Amino acid sequence: MKRKLKIKNIIVLLFLLIVLCAVYLFINPPIKMSLIGDENITLSLNSEYVDLGCKASITGKDLTNIIIISNNVDTSKIGKYIIEYSVKYNNKIKKITRNVNVVDDVAPVIKLNGGNDIVFITNDYKDLGATAIDNYDGDITDKIIVENNIDSNVAGVYEVKYTVTDSSGNTSSISRNVEVVDGEKAEKIAVLNYHFFYSDGENCSESICLNTNKFEEQLKYLKDNGYKTLTMNEFVRWMYGEIELPKKSVLLTVDDGAMGTGLHNGNKLIPLLEKYEMHATLFLVTGWWDIENYRSPYLDIQSHTNDMHNEGFCSGVSRGARMLCSSHDVALNDLKKSIEIIGNADSFCFPFYAYDDDAIEVVKEAGFKVAFIGGGYKASRNNNKYMIPRYPIQSNITLNTFINYIS
Repeated sequence: MKRKLKIKNIIVLLFLLIVLCAVYLFINPPIKMSLIGDENITLSLNSEYVDLGCKASITGKDLTNIIIISNNVDTSKIGKYIIEYSVKYNNKIKKITRNVNVVDDVAPVIKLNGGNDIVFITNDYKDLGATAIDNYDGDITDKIIVENNIDSNVAGVYEVKYTVTDSSGNTSSISRNVEVVDGEKAEKIAVLNYHFFYSDGENCSESICLNTNKFEEQLKYLKDNGYKTLTMNEFVRWMYGEIELPKKSVLLTVDDGAMGTGLHNGNKLIPLLEKYEMHATLFLVTGWWDIENYRSPYLDIQSHTNDMHNEGFCSGVSRGARMLCSSHDVALNDLKKSIEIIGNADSFCFPFYAYDDDAIEVVKEAGFKVAFIGGGYKASRNNNKYMIPRYPIQSNITLNTFINYIS
């Protein structure tokens, strides 16, 4: 009996407690708060943070407009931030928080010094390295790890891999192929200069026109006899002594961008380069034709001015090219426009082979590393880098003459 009474008393007490709580809550209701959006947010570094806020009320009364927000989020700095929302009403204070995590999720940008591919003579390899820039850490070139399995005593193609990781754990890699070859180093390199290409049945009367049969014969000879046709980047690095090249190296250059050189004007050049996997460089007059007409992995595009490939008359006297009759600023602006279109300033070719001291200074100021003229003899590192000679290829060239140029 006593046990039943005790249980009954406990139940009564609990009931009274519930009633008292209900009365208290009725007399003294709590503030209700809820976040709009997620409680935990992750943001990318330097992204925009837009706070969605929160809602607050008490017994149906909206208190949202008196919420005070403490927001210290700085998306330019990695870290964990807490946003606090607080409201005070009738001496009551309520707070809730949101967590914002700012992270760096962008991988560093790693770039090779020099070109993607290097050819070197046995025992002469010098690694050109790479650079790495991170959006948060800045220059982290010193953190690059190089994997190099080159055996300079064994001819072959090797991969050199460069990997860098930033302070947030984002990783980037880039590789270059290095070809080890046997044989002699190139002391001089033949630079050949082409202009226009035509097929049988087409008319091209200028002396600098070349029948595609002859051009294909020349490419086939280069292929069959183990010649390396250089990219412009390779040639420039060789001129500056950064790399060595095999003795059987040749640089093919094409001026202007006219007949037979692009998709819009006959398309003779690119298919033959791709057929024989031979590289060439087109010196394009960028203001005359759309650069997209000449895109090919086997054709580098370099500057032949933007719009100065015209005969120049200074006080009625021909100077050979308008560039030589233009003011320094006019010529410089033209070259800068050409560089902007092409996307690099590796090399320049003087229109009509015409140059003087002032023209060379403009080319240097524009940022070009080398410049080409005519000349009819092989290029060497002893040449003035802004007067590099080339062999003009004429329509009547024979295969024997071609072989004499490159040998």
